[in-house]
Amino acid sequence: MAIDYRITANELVKELGGDENITNVTHCATRLRFILKDESIVNKDKVAKIPGVITTVQAGGQFQVVIGNHVKDAYEFVTKLVTVDENAAKEGSRQKVGLFSRMVDVISAIFAPFLYTLAACGILQGILGILVALNAINTAGGTYQILNFVSWTAFTFLPVMIAVTASKKFGVNTFIAVVIACALVSPDYISMVNAGDPVYFLGLRVQLLSYTSSVIPMILAIWVASYVQKFFDKYLPIVVRNLFTPMFTIAIMVPLTLLAFGPIGNTIGGAIGGAYNTLYGLSPIVAGIVVGGLWEVLVIFGVHWGITPVTVGNYSALGYDTFTGLQASAVFSQAGAALGVFLKTKDKDMKGVSASAAITGLFGITEPAIYGVNLRLKKPMICGCIAGAVGGGIAGAFNAVSWGYNMPGVATLPAYFKEGHMTQFLGLVLSIVVSFVLGAVLTFIVGFKEDAAKTATEDAAVKETAIEEAAGGSVPEAVKTDIVSPVTGTAVSVSRVKDEAFASEAMGKGVGIAAEEGKVFAPFDGTAAVVFPTGHAVGLVDGKGNEFLIHIGIDTVELDGKGFTPHIQQGDKVKKGDLLVEFDKAEIEKDGYDSTVIFIMTDTDRDVEVKEGTCKALADAVLTIG
Repeated sequence: MAIDYRITANELVKELGGDENITNVTHCATRLRFILKDESIVNKDKVAKIPGVITTVQAGGQFQVVIGNHVKDAYEFVTKLVTVDENAAKEGSRQKVGLFSRMVDVISAIFAPFLYTLAACGILQGILGILVALNAINTAGGTYQILNFVSWTAFTFLPVMIAVTASKKFGVNTFIAVVIACALVSPDYISMVNAGDPVYFLGLRVQLLSYTSSVIPMILAIWVASYVQKFFDKYLPIVVRNLFTPMFTIAIMVPLTLLAFGPIGNTIGGAIGGAYNTLYGLSPIVAGIVVGGLWEVLVIFGVHWGITPVTVGNYSALGYDTFTGLQASAVFSQAGAALGVFLKTKDKDMKGVSASAAITGLFGITEPAIYGVNLRLKKPMICGCIAGAVGGGIAGAFNAVSWGYNMPGVATLPAYFKEGHMTQFLGLVLSIVVSFVLGAVLTFIVGFKEDAAKTATEDAAVKETAIEEAAGGSVPEAVKTDIVSPVTGTAVSVSRVKDEAFASEAMGKGVGIAAEEGKVFAPFDGTAAVVFPTGHAVGLVDGKGNEFLIHIGIDTVELDGKGFTPHIQQGDKVKKGDLLVEFDKAEIEKDGYDSTVIFIMTDTDRDVEVKEGTCKALADAVLTIG
């Protein structure tokens, strides 16, 4: 039976507290994004059971309702039932989200786009350390010296990278923000710091501090710059605004940062880092138990970003970080728990999901293991936390540390090695091995209740047997249909993509494809049921009524069409091979977004097999429908 999204909208508005509780509502390719005055009055279970709703996600101060391909239909009906005022929406958002939640949201938005770059530099530092220990490279030679300063570049100019992402978060002209940051790490200013002579600005003495690798001072500077820029944009005549707004903003913010926000930020950062390091100094073992046991719980609630300034500050101030050494156990323990599910479960679908989740977890990507397996089955999540606590305690006992910024995984192990600190490195290795193995063993022993996916599979098997017996013979095997890839690239199960809603497979099964070129083609004859004006997503229906979604990138709705060129309109008939959308992969990634093309069948009741590996558009099958 077709879903009436008018009824869905009415039920949603009712369960979310009515028009008076809904401050704002927007939508992307698959989700309605509500800002509510009070989320505590909402019963998430009731919302999830509304016809047309797939699941719910609470993140970034939003109550997100995952609808799927028909989100636009639901959105149109919802907007007829609520009154949205943009100014009230902004104010409501500020009232609803607490100070800590806002801080976490800001930190995540600022650091997420360049974390892998920082980690890459940290790994390079680790590899150089191994080469030095093996006497495989001469530290006095040019090769080492060049690679060494390259490995430190991201940390030296960290304020510049923060300026870029913070400018987008706070609405500041990016080039203004970059100039402010560059001024604080410029050779002339560094020379003043090194000279140590008193420096005065308008009679006020400047506290000469080094801002290379600094975090909080730059965040504060760009945040305040957003208000300064808005002030001049508002009051300067339009004929001189483009010239004098940047001039006044830069001329005001650089000295103001040197005089106030820089020292304040350094003090705050030092206090936060000092508090953690003091606790660690009291008992590294206890600290390891707490971090190893609870880190992935923080990930679930999205508050794990709050530790990022502490770890970055440790690398800058100490040259190493203890927290990451303890955190590694939590990562490997959840991967081990997913392996335990793979070894224990008899459900074919769960075996596939848990196996891929365990492998990706070993490389530091735990979201598929957490959301797709362990948290879904509950007991494996608990077993993983216990194993992480044990491994964290071991890491603490050996004073395991990382010498370069990284996200824990097998590929980043070089970042934990440094000549002369072999005991700490071996302790780290022991801690993650124990965490991984113990997570798998505990999960296998404790077991878990198979979820609805297995029940549905068993019910289907019972029904098939009954039909076979009633017919007095065997049931013909269902005809399977192969669906070719809409893009050329490398496909992985959608359970492995870096998006909670897609990875949970709640919206449907399919693949995430790392595209090699920015062209999306129609994989079959059908109809363009949904074409988003931004061009980042297309919903297709084939000749048999099967519904599919092609979603280009993750959270790319926020680009508002930048980098996307759609070649079809909603309602168009398409032939296999027709060009649907062109997208600028480099532009998307330059703006800090994941460009993975997600291709799923949104009918979650159908049997869908996915095929991973390299695929050529219109030639290689990536989905098989039973």
